[in-house]
Amino acid sequence: MKNTSWLTIILLVTVALTGCAGQPGAPSQSGESPPAAAQRTLVMADRHEPNTLHHKVAGAGTQGWSRRLFNAFLAFNDDGATPRPYLAEALPELNTDSWRVFPDGRMETTYRLRAGLTWHDGQPLTSEDFAFAGRVYANPALGIFIPTPQNFVEEIVPVDPQTFVIRWRAPYPDAGALVEEMLDPLPSHLLEEPYLEVERDASAADGFVNHPFWTNAYVGAGPYKLVRWEHGIQIEASAFDGHVLGRPKVDRVVYRIIEDENTVMANVLSGDIQYSVSTSLRAIHADTLKGEWVAAGKGTILNEATSVFYPAVQFRPEFQKTPALLDRPVRQALAHSIDRQGVVDVLYGGEGRTADTFVAAQDALLPQIDRAVTKYPYDPRRTEQLLTGMGFGKDREGFFTDPTGAPFQPDFLVLESVDYERAGQVIAEGWRRAGIDVQLAVLPNNLVRVLETRHKSPGIAAPGAGLGTARGAMKQFATSDIGTAANRWTGSNRGGWSNPDMDRLFETFESTLDRSERDRIAVQAMKLMSEELPAFAVYYNVYPIAVVDQLRGPSVGVADTTNFWNVQEWEFGS
Repeated sequence: MKNTSWLTIILLVTVALTGCAGQPGAPSQSGESPPAAAQRTLVMADRHEPNTLHHKVAGAGTQGWSRRLFNAFLAFNDDGATPRPYLAEALPELNTDSWRVFPDGRMETTYRLRAGLTWHDGQPLTSEDFAFAGRVYANPALGIFIPTPQNFVEEIVPVDPQTFVIRWRAPYPDAGALVEEMLDPLPSHLLEEPYLEVERDASAADGFVNHPFWTNAYVGAGPYKLVRWEHGIQIEASAFDGHVLGRPKVDRVVYRIIEDENTVMANVLSGDIQYSVSTSLRAIHADTLKGEWVAAGKGTILNEATSVFYPAVQFRPEFQKTPALLDRPVRQALAHSIDRQGVVDVLYGGEGRTADTFVAAQDALLPQIDRAVTKYPYDPRRTEQLLTGMGFGKDREGFFTDPTGAPFQPDFLVLESVDYERAGQVIAEGWRRAGIDVQLAVLPNNLVRVLETRHKSPGIAAPGAGLGTARGAMKQFATSDIGTAANRWTGSNRGGWSNPDMDRLFETFESTLDRSERDRIAVQAMKLMSEELPAFAVYYNVYPIAVVDQLRGPSVGVADTTNFWNVQEWEFGS
């Protein structure tokens, strides 16, 4: 069992369960009359299938749609990234009885839940489910959950079924608005018994993380409940009558897994898909849709541009095939030979935006960060100066050799996608023009979810959908987020970069309550990353989202917001 990838186990278990599952939605045999009106179904498409519907699992592969459709949290961010109460009646306010800070730095926050909360299976959702979730997330034997904020929590104490107190061992600035991926409740009535086995014997952890709950038997509290999951094909969901913010206006949602982007576009054009999830289409498809589909009044294109495309270096010597990449001047040389504007010209006809850091263009902090970071303008001559200064030579074909005389041929891996492959080609061509004989390869879409493979990339790898906030960048490059066999390769720091200064900044950022001081730390962290170059910021991804004309409600927000924040309000017009 120890040598088996957790994702592989999950897939084997869930595929088996899918084959054994019944067929929900069969016609009633009771003789009841059919509904007066046919139910309306929203059909969405994306290229990637999640590993689980519970996004607190690191490396879950969840998109905004799965996080919001099936799950509910104490709070959620609206389209302006402003926290709103969700399962909570109200959010704690600093320096009140609901959020107390003690002289020694410890804190207490009190949350009161809305009345009458239930899980999708009709069982009550209470404060005990939050206390139980805290125990599960903090158990080191499991090693699959995003570590924050439970690493700041001392204990969660239920006061009554609707009220619980979180006792914090250190300041945590987001304690008053615990949104997704923070303290998501877990149904104790379903999971406590198998979890007790883990508390009694840590070797039972594999059985718990492979429990059917995480996939085919998932039970949440979001606006939609799982009906059926046909792995590799589609996920079906139905409106949850007991949703705390009201029953969704669209009765049924079908999420189709279509790996090929051209096939997604064909389904949009045919009317079989009403919403294409971001990353399912690229700019080249948007141009076609605008000429045929939008012009005919059949729909509109929303452009999401909240993340940065960044190739990241592998820093673990046991995986890195080209050790010279571990030297900072070598990485600086590569940075100077990335033709960022050339990439944008190819992808977006020059209308896109290059990136010098990892923060979204809409982030209010970007101007300060932009002034602080080190930039690497396209300059092949500077590339040659830096590599020559490191003792590199050249072979007969004009490509660099390392100080030992061996060919300098870094591997460069991009994900299978029209845009990512085109971007990879432009970047690789720029490196080759500068004398760096990079070896470009494409990771097939069906291997994207094999986390161990991605963590062991032997050179430079571009992860695809990238970062959007300073906190996200700090977290993704923190030592604590390095994926290893011990945490089942679930960390997001796939390159294994470990820097004590970055770790210190991130830890201080996470425990600082003052907003202006947090901003200062974020700017300092982005400056450090620009100097050390664990990755190369290249451009801002633009993800076109096709929305059928009759669908009302979808929008795009800022980097801290999922596009599905208000999915329960979406509806079909006439």
